[in-house]
Amino acid sequence: MAEWYRRKTWAKIDEEEFFAKLGRARKDGRAQYLKIQAIELVETKNKGLLNVAETLLIKMLTDYPDDNFNRGSALKTLGDIYKLNVDYKSAIDFYKQALDFEKVYPNVITEAYLNYSELVVKTNQLELFDGLEKILLERYSRMMFPIEKYKVNSILSIINNVKGRQEKAKQYSDLAEQFASANTSGLRYHKYLGTVKERDSWLDKFVRKK
Repeated sequence: MAEWYRRKTWAKIDEEEFFAKLGRARKDGRAQYLKIQAIELVETKNKGLLNVAETLLIKMLTDYPDDNFNRGSALKTLGDIYKLNVDYKSAIDFYKQALDFEKVYPNVITEAYLNYSELVVKTNQLELFDGLEKILLERYSRMMFPIEKYKVNSILSIINNVKGRQEKAKQYSDLAEQFASANTSGLRYHKYLGTVKERDSWLDKFVRKK
């Protein structure tokens, strides 16, 4: 049986049981339970449940404003919700809020930078490209998995192509292809973790059209 804060449904009984258990939980753990439950609902991609998840996250941010450990992840997940609802402007804003918070509280780093990057290039927000390039280059040496390296190098290739730096664009394009084709992660105990299972056709189209 799933834990009480990992529900994939939100009927009235689910809501009542969740908040009853939340009220009995240790106060210092409540923000995390709200966040985890919201993420579980977001994973369903059901529009009604996305609205519930948003409500839970706003409650978390409002009721526990000093909980720095969960704040970045909550902001990133709000970005995911707006992205799924095709409100890209709000999604980009929340991803950027998560990134800004991670500068202040770097103990917990999310994938907000990658989601932000993909959305900025896919919506052609040219005015954000300079800042985006800086973000990606700052994170570049800390990338771990082939899927991450494939996407970041693809995005850097697109940015450099737009800026007229064809040689650098080609270098990043070649790296993107290399990591997309990687069969293993390079990690000793997680050999296949984070490899590219499915390529991003949109990124490939714009990287390869140069």
